[in-house]
Amino acid sequence: MMLKKLFALCILASLIGCQDFGELNKIGSLTRSLSEVSGIATFNNDSLIYAIADHGNPNTIYGINTRGKVMREIIIKNAPNEDWEDLATDYDGNLYISDTGNNENDRADQFIYILDDFKNSISKADTLNASKITFTLSDQVNYPPNLSDLNFDIEALIYKESYLYMFTRNRSRNFDGVTKVYKLPARPGDFEAQLIDSYTICDNLETCAVTGASLSPSGKTLILLTADKVLKFTGFEDEKFFSGYVQSIPFGNTSLKEGVTFKNDSILYVVDEIRAQTGGNLYEFNLY
Repeated sequence: MMLKKLFALCILASLIGCQDFGELNKIGSLTRSLSEVSGIATFNNDSLIYAIADHGNPNTIYGINTRGKVMREIIIKNAPNEDWEDLATDYDGNLYISDTGNNENDRADQFIYILDDFKNSISKADTLNASKITFTLSDQVNYPPNLSDLNFDIEALIYKESYLYMFTRNRSRNFDGVTKVYKLPARPGDFEAQLIDSYTICDNLETCAVTGASLSPSGKTLILLTADKVLKFTGFEDEKFFSGYVQSIPFGNTSLKEGVTFKNDSILYVVDEIRAQTGGNLYEFNLY
């Protein structure tokens, strides 16, 4: 009888769109040095999660374990932290730091720092130097633009096939939920980042602004992070990330979630900032 009831509940849940996945599972607490955590990333076959904090914090990358404890601190000597916002990794062990925080949309000096062979280099040193990408945005003319066009703040970064893709956090008056996607070569130089696409998340400023992104190890799933959910994009081809299927998976709560990365193809790590005695946590989040 109990099995029949459970089966009936499962059928009902599928009919009304309920899901038995997606619930946040807190696995650790972040230290005060990461109270303003802004991005995280992982490498295959590495037990640590790498994390950064944003404007006003040291130019340091923290290697944390799955309880949130800092196990390594790596100082990037020649990369001042103007406003570090996200991290991305590639299959060659390189790490990319997005110094693209731009709340007022008035920065004309945005950077991506590249740490070549980061994964292996940190076994030999706790202080590293970075190479740098400098760039402008192909559709930005005014610094700052009109209040109705404040969509040049970038808090989300991924790497895919020799290119970096950046997703904007929309701060426009009369918020419409649009995130824009820019493309850059993943090599040092001075470039114009090309606007290649856009997508409307939803229309609530508090819960629809994109604050992080991650591409799965298989390269088949893109995740965009907001305060109360992730958007999962699958079935896309090449860089047409929004051409396939999209699923919005709620967290069940709202907080200043700022970083997301894949543990594996089906589980995410998520972090949130400390604010008003809440947040400052490391979570796991099941996508399936």
